[in-house]
Amino acid sequence: MNKILLVGCGHMGSALLKAWTLKTNYSFVVIDPNQYKRINNHFDSQVKAFKSLEYLDDFTLFDIIIFAIKPQISEQVLKNFSKNKYKKKNIFVSIIAGKKISFFNKYLPLPNQFIRVMPNMPAMINQGMSCLIANKNVSKINKNKIEFLFTKVGKTLWLKNELEMNKVTAISGSGPGYIFLLIDAFEKAALQLGLGKNVTKKLVHQTFFGTINLLYNEKDSARILANKIAIKGGTTEAGINQFKNKKILHNTFKKVVKAAYLRANKLGK
Repeated sequence: MNKILLVGCGHMGSALLKAWTLKTNYSFVVIDPNQYKRINNHFDSQVKAFKSLEYLDDFTLFDIIIFAIKPQISEQVLKNFSKNKYKKKNIFVSIIAGKKISFFNKYLPLPNQFIRVMPNMPAMINQGMSCLIANKNVSKINKNKIEFLFTKVGKTLWLKNELEMNKVTAISGSGPGYIFLLIDAFEKAALQLGLGKNVTKKLVHQTFFGTINLLYNEKDSARILANKIAIKGGTTEAGINQFKNKKILHNTFKKVVKAAYLRANKLGK
């Protein structure tokens, strides 16, 4: 049975912990100064939470150490790991946006086995998209071990090189935020037509849900399907023409994705 140290337990850390406790027989120790009491009250003996790392004496007990903290405090937290001893086959994992493997090497023993992962918010309902990249030292056993964990919260994708990580962060990592905002804009537009809140919510949410499932089951691309539904002279064409005007939608998304990508690069410096 694997023993995991989870450092940080915010929204994503909590989602992962919930899924892993339900779907594995692993044991967990969690470090979180804000959530440790809630975690201890919520979970059984499979999970034990502490306020800080000071409560841990022996880091060689852990097979997997996962960093799930904000990038802004990562340096402050990582400094506490530099003097510890670890299992030889231990695997370190980070879900911290922007921070490269080279950043962690400043504070962890060398050589080490390290995997960066970028999950996303739908992991909360086991429908996430997690992108992974490993350093050259990671064994096949440890690679499979970490992939196994993240398949418990959705789909996984191994990247070819670390340079791709900030790119996927701007797409799948930040993507749910864009989609939530798009749904919000759609709902507000529906309300302007005079539809009630309950009707609007049901119409908009099921439209998004049904459309993405249709896309999954069709061979045609999203662009082709959009053209198919936009019958000449029809209502869909009239609406889509507003997006096509000066390519407003496509150009906006290019700016959105680029801004997120540049921010991920900045967080990594």
